[in-house]
Amino acid sequence: MAGLYTQQDTAKYAELWASLPAYGVHAPGLDVLPVFQSVAPAPASVLDAGAGSGQASVALRDAGYDVTLCDLTPEGLCAEARTLPFHTACLWKPLRSQVRKGRFDYVYCVDVLEHIPPQFTMLAIDQMLAVATKGVFLGIALVPDQFGVWMGGPLHLCVQPFTWWRDCLRELGTVVEARDLLHRGLYMVTR
Repeated sequence: MAGLYTQQDTAKYAELWASLPAYGVHAPGLDVLPVFQSVAPAPASVLDAGAGSGQASVALRDAGYDVTLCDLTPEGLCAEARTLPFHTACLWKPLRSQVRKGRFDYVYCVDVLEHIPPQFTMLAIDQMLAVATKGVFLGIALVPDQFGVWMGGPLHLCVQPFTWWRDCLRELGTVVEARDLLHRGLYMVTR
């Protein structure tokens, strides 16, 4: 069943990036970069998990981080992000076998988990924790998306309140940072 979701999601997001350029104009990962820098200062190695357009990856690189990207598809990557190491990966499958480097100081994952089918969200976080030696930084939308209407269904498949995410994360590791920004929750989790 997980393989079916992976194929469907890869096709859906490849089509989204190709047919709706406005989807990549705003990069939520850029908005929360200062918070990440305050809890995970450079230099450090970072896996940008679910990199999307790669705009945040480029900003991380420019801020002194050694950045590797992964996502279901490279279709949305901006030109500058295409110069960075990229791996096609499904976040709820073992990341060590999908991303050649295998271990990173941090995993940076913003505006991704709400897109994952609910039954795979905690498995995805567990896989990220398995490759992060210092922590996993998560930015999770707490509200429905605005682009799903163009694709025939919601893109945010797992919309839950801030406290739901925080409590579930506590079952997987130690939540060392949790900020409720009303429309987005920010979390730093360690093993």
